[in-house]
Amino acid sequence: MDQAIKFRIKNQDDPFFNDLKQQVAVYLKTQPNGRFGNGVTLVKALLFLPLFWGAYYLILFGHFAALGIIGLYASMGVTGLFLAFNLSHDAAHGSLSSSRIWNKIIYYCTFDLLGTDAYLWQMRHNASHHIFPNVDGVDADIDSNFLIRLSPNRPLLAHHKWQYLYGPVLYLFFTLHWVFIKDLGYLRRKNLANLRNIHHPPGEVFGFFAAKAFHLFYMIFLPIAIGIAWQTVLLGFVAFHFTLSYFFLFTNVMNHHSEEALFPKRDADGYLPGSWAQHQIVTCLDFYPTSQAWSFFFGGFNSHCAHHLFPQVCHVHYPQISKMIIELTAQYGIPYHQMTYWESIFSHFRHLKALGITPPVEPVFAN
Repeated sequence: MDQAIKFRIKNQDDPFFNDLKQQVAVYLKTQPNGRFGNGVTLVKALLFLPLFWGAYYLILFGHFAALGIIGLYASMGVTGLFLAFNLSHDAAHGSLSSSRIWNKIIYYCTFDLLGTDAYLWQMRHNASHHIFPNVDGVDADIDSNFLIRLSPNRPLLAHHKWQYLYGPVLYLFFTLHWVFIKDLGYLRRKNLANLRNIHHPPGEVFGFFAAKAFHLFYMIFLPIAIGIAWQTVLLGFVAFHFTLSYFFLFTNVMNHHSEEALFPKRDADGYLPGSWAQHQIVTCLDFYPTSQAWSFFFGGFNSHCAHHLFPQVCHVHYPQISKMIIELTAQYGIPYHQMTYWESIFSHFRHLKALGITPPVEPVFAN
């Protein structure tokens, strides 16, 4: 980062955030486990873990035909992402359990099942994306991407004109690219968005290769070793990642990359408009944020504003916190965006189409 980034309004001087923090603190005092998970998170673990490993058991020993095995792989993609949404993500933020050790164990054990490196994702997610979402040059999630242009502040290339059309095909390969290409690139980089002079602990480097080897072993080599046709296994492996990619992206990509989300720019002095808390609000899009049912499966990704404002609070509390956010943003005149799930997906593709032609006019940020 060439220039220090500052927010025009300090959080302590932001009446909206002060009121919100006070309300959230009062609410959390009424919860038996405070900001951490509760019995609902335990129910999710007891539901999604058996579904994930049950499907794997049936792949190995269920004697299914090829199509059945491929379908079971795809179901593992769904339940694996439910584990990531509802256990891994909170554990990565230290909000699942009051035990730091258990958070790390749960996070690594569930995240690495999907083949993506837990350590590298946590590094860029917590130390880059969460601090400056949608800010060019300091949010790793919108860092240089040759094929897809997600921010109006990124260079426009000729092929971006068609990105709203080829995006759905490209998205199928998202986690395969992440597992086998992107992670290795992150491991080798010394600078990433706002992160500089990165040095990885030797144990994490060893864990990187060990986790990749484990993913290939249990997903490909072991099923082939016990007699399942290699063609079926490879097709199942691809089905797993295609399902995982679509389910992940079409739950997460709309949260920040849509027509409604803003992409604030720094001024000549390095200032972003508003406060850090207001920045989190205007760069997010929610879908069904107060719904307990959607929160049960999507782990709070549907109430993304609440997550960005209170990442160290478990997602089971987000429906209630979202009600506070909706009320207070209306009271203080801060733009807050929510819509249905399908509306948010269409908004994302309209965003891609607009960015493929010319940068849209950036909306005025309300201070």
